[in-house]
Amino acid sequence: MPKSPKPSAAAAAEDDAPVFPVDEQKTIDIGNEKTVRAVLVSPICKKNTSKTGVILTHGAGGDLDEEQITLLSMEFARQGMYSVRFTYKAPLVDKRAEIYRKVLEWFLQQDCGVEKIIVGGRSMGARVVLELASAEDLKEKIAGAICLSYPLHKDASCTDLRTTAFPTVASPVLFASGTKDPMCHQTVMKKAIKAIPTKVEMVWIEGANHSGMPKRKRQEAFEVPNYFHTVVVWGCDLAQRAFEPDLATNNDPGKKPVAAILAKRRRDFGDDPEAKRQFEATRAVLCRQ
Repeated sequence: MPKSPKPSAAAAAEDDAPVFPVDEQKTIDIGNEKTVRAVLVSPICKKNTSKTGVILTHGAGGDLDEEQITLLSMEFARQGMYSVRFTYKAPLVDKRAEIYRKVLEWFLQQDCGVEKIIVGGRSMGARVVLELASAEDLKEKIAGAICLSYPLHKDASCTDLRTTAFPTVASPVLFASGTKDPMCHQTVMKKAIKAIPTKVEMVWIEGANHSGMPKRKRQEAFEVPNYFHTVVVWGCDLAQRAFEPDLATNNDPGKKPVAAILAKRRRDFGDDPEAKRQFEATRAVLCRQ
């Protein structure tokens, strides 16, 4: 029997290429003839997608192409969740919260089956997120809040804490900050989050500064994939709990309940080296763009 030909280097490279979710460029009307630029990221598999979507926004000087929020939006999409990231630059938290609210309402009106939202943001965007999570009229729409590199205080100062919204937060919160972040001292943060009445998870990225990235390559290789994994799994767990009655009463024998699908994907991402390879390959491609 003749031997099968070896795949070419080009074919092998193609096989190793990361599988990207579908990005759709969107323009969202925010009134007064103004718009914001957004990207709607759709799950790779459109069957049994989650009813909980994710919105992510940037820090004071960034945009929707920031590496952290771009990678997270893609990883959530791989877990069967729609996500939106958008750009809106304004120096005031209140103004950004107003626009974020309009993006949230726009997302809920899209034809993708999303009924609840996990609101997420990085740095100043994290402050905006907690303003929304504290809004009385959004309690039924917000499933949780993701705060990346929350700027608890000014650089090198532990006074004037930005905790005004903490006592009124009405949804679960995940904070993820670097152990070397000069704007989020660990001891001060651990004490501050006690004011939040809902369930709070605090993730520390060893050796990372405010950017969320460790300075040492060895730390980065270990910390970054685990950090993203933690954030995504936390979001998936919220998505599952938000619609647990629906999942538990799925009577269609031809479909797996979303809970089972999400559980399998969480195991894949956490335990399968291939899932981590996909993550690193995606990140490498983004870094070259």
